Amino acid sequence: MSLGEYTFDFPIRVEFGTGTSENIGSVVNSQGWRKALIVTDQGILDAGLVDGIKTSLAAEGIEHVTYDGVEPNPTVGMVDEATEMLESEGCDFIVSVGGGSSIDVGKGASLMATNPGKLVDYEVTSAEEVMEEPIENDPLPLVTVPTTAGTGSEVDYWAVITDEEREFKMALGQSPLYPNGPYLGAEVSLVDPALTATLPPRQTAATGFDAFSHALENHVSSACPPIVKPLTRDIMGLVSDYLPTAYEDGEMEAREQMMFGSHLAGICENFAGFGAIHSLAETTGGMYPEIPHGEAIAAYTPAVMRYNIEAVPGRYAEVAEAMGLDVSGLSDEEAALEAVDAVEELINRVDLPASLHDLGVAEEDLPEIAEKSLNTIEIHDNPRDADADDLLNVARDAY
Repeated sequence: MSLGEYTFDFPIRVEFGTGTSENIGSVVNSQGWRKALIVTDQGILDAGLVDGIKTSLAAEGIEHVTYDGVEPNPTVGMVDEATEMLESEGCDFIVSVGGGSSIDVGKGASLMATNPGKLVDYEVTSAEEVMEEPIENDPLPLVTVPTTAGTGSEVDYWAVITDEEREFKMALGQSPLYPNGPYLGAEVSLVDPALTATLPPRQTAATGFDAFSHALENHVSSACPPIVKPLTRDIMGLVSDYLPTAYEDGEMEAREQMMFGSHLAGICENFAGFGAIHSLAETTGGMYPEIPHGEAIAAYTPAVMRYNIEAVPGRYAEVAEAMGLDVSGLSDEEAALEAVDAVEELINRVDLPASLHDLGVAEEDLPEIAEKSLNTIEIHDNPRDADADDLLNVARDAY
């Protein structure tokens, strides 16, 4: 049986390990960049997580200014503010420090610093649009320093930004479509597990489950290439093992393993698709910006799994095996249902919301969520076809 064709292009330099974030000065100096726009949020600043980065930059004579207006579920307005500061201050590169929100705002600003038009002009809703190369010019250099173990945005080619007018989360993204081609992502990523040490339990749980969901959806996606599957299996097992400990005890070993799992899942995201979990969760987040992304993901995951099982039961049986379940003697369908139970148990163990009702979503909004989800790029790689009625039934199951 043929494995099928795939292309692998990963032009990002990654340094992983405790203390790597404080290497930023020497890394940046080697590239000849001279003035940074640091993109972050006020909570990261208050926690002192940017202090070592600023010290390292200053030691190499590299100037910096800070945009600290990032909030969860970032908006076009935040990207516009960061871009305006970038241009008025004459910065020649960006350092994003934080979770996926800060990193995505940094990506958006790096894109708009070198490309014409408005951010909404770069929204993509299908793989075909990505291949049309909407990003023509190399974005401004970007260094990413994640402070959560969840999104993997530090090493992927995607950003999710809310268009306030539509209350809709847009997908922006482009991989290198040819050698040395422009792409939406970092040139350097410094992945320092120590920066997650002060992450509160609730955020640890939500971001950690998001990492699990990336591996899960990539693994069952209709666009999953063979190079990704061994990685996604490993990530699902790793998160299942270490997320409860990271949540309950905050042990550094568990946090380091979670950072590795999140980071590896971010790499996989570049080469495999998502599905209805992310489609529905991101649509919900666009309408309810106060809901943390990882919590919306948790609320939808079991329901989407139940819907998809009939299309790819063998893939979900592999999820069960990856999570350490003994499924010997079971059919693929039976093993797949065991996987759903295991995921629900993981969600419960880390006290994540088990339903949309728990998140405060209004039941009368479910039809709009289902309809809007059809306009997301993620839905196209769901392993089972779904129309608005199907997604409404999934949302009702999740409710």
